[in-house]
Amino acid sequence: MFRPAERTKNYNYAIRNIVAAAKAVEAEGRSVTYLNIGDPVLYGLQPPASLMEAMARAVREGHNGYAPSVGTVAAREAIVRDAEARGVYLSPDDVVVSSGASEAADMLLSALLEPGDDVLTPCPTYPLYTAITAKLGARENYYRLDPAQGWTPDPDDIRAKITPRTRAIVIINPNNPCGSVYDARLLMELLTIAEEHQLVVIADEVYCRLTYGPPPPPMAQLAAGMDVPVVTLESLSKSHLVPGWRVGWMTYTNTQRFGDVIAATRKIAEARICSPLPTQQVLPTALADQQHLPGLIEAMKLRATITVELLNAIPGVNCVAPQAAFYVMGQVEDLKGQTDEAFVLALLRATGVLFVHGSGFGLNPHDGYFRIVFLPPPDTLREVYAKLANFIRQR
Repeated sequence: MFRPAERTKNYNYAIRNIVAAAKAVEAEGRSVTYLNIGDPVLYGLQPPASLMEAMARAVREGHNGYAPSVGTVAAREAIVRDAEARGVYLSPDDVVVSSGASEAADMLLSALLEPGDDVLTPCPTYPLYTAITAKLGARENYYRLDPAQGWTPDPDDIRAKITPRTRAIVIINPNNPCGSVYDARLLMELLTIAEEHQLVVIADEVYCRLTYGPPPPPMAQLAAGMDVPVVTLESLSKSHLVPGWRVGWMTYTNTQRFGDVIAATRKIAEARICSPLPTQQVLPTALADQQHLPGLIEAMKLRATITVELLNAIPGVNCVAPQAAFYVMGQVEDLKGQTDEAFVLALLRATGVLFVHGSGFGLNPHDGYFRIVFLPPPDTLREVYAKLANFIRQR
């Protein structure tokens, strides 16, 4: 009998793992409303016509081979121009293009961590970081996001969690899974902590273009003049509605003591060959043409308003209003002795509605949290929340 490697035992990704239960419901001939994964295309949203035209043109013009491992010059220069428009000054050598921000995170953490090291990650977290640290034999060191403070972190809690093996802090802003946004004052405090303790800041800013109000300043901008390396992760997947195109990137700021890690990351980038060339050809068009964003943000704000109003109207259920993206973390105040996963699975079997349990994001399974993706049309969301209210009432 062949056995899998031990490190795979803790390699989980709840957002996709829970789909198996939904497929079992569908196998019974019943329909399922999937509110587990942040894929806008599943809910009828499509990329701007200019991007689709640019992609088709790239393929027709023969851009179908390998690209440089760190990305084409044109793609990296477009990323540099976009960063400069937001007050971050880079050179193309500070950019690595990746197959989505997920691959960038994997390459970076693989270059940075030894087995037994730990990484400060928010709780609730994005399960990607749980999976990567488990694979590397490292430890995910949770710092708490407080729902009473709009799902933002407490700097004192972060300071208390730092150990001699802590190498980095992950800051997801705007946040997935909570939809919260951290302001400049809080970000500066987190940067100061990182500088004091010589930590790498991993700034996951994938949703920076999808805030309902003014966007927060990039961490790389705030870190100017500080002695703290900042690696920023971004992607076109959500903001430009192209998650299947797998185009993301990482950028390096304050690299004066970070050169060896960059070199190691480049080795990993070379070993995995490259990210897709046709999508890299689209990057300059995508970052120059963002006219679709105001309409997309207004559509998400409407869905967020419906979600918050209807969830908080259900007796025994509450949620904190999101400020960005298309996620909300709800809570059932009385699980009646169940775990959050048991609650989510019971809801699925009874109603055909699929959420993701909060413990899949690192929360206590007895606290009753669940994440909702509110991408579907408003009428679909109203039906979903009516089913949830009925299910709660009949428990």
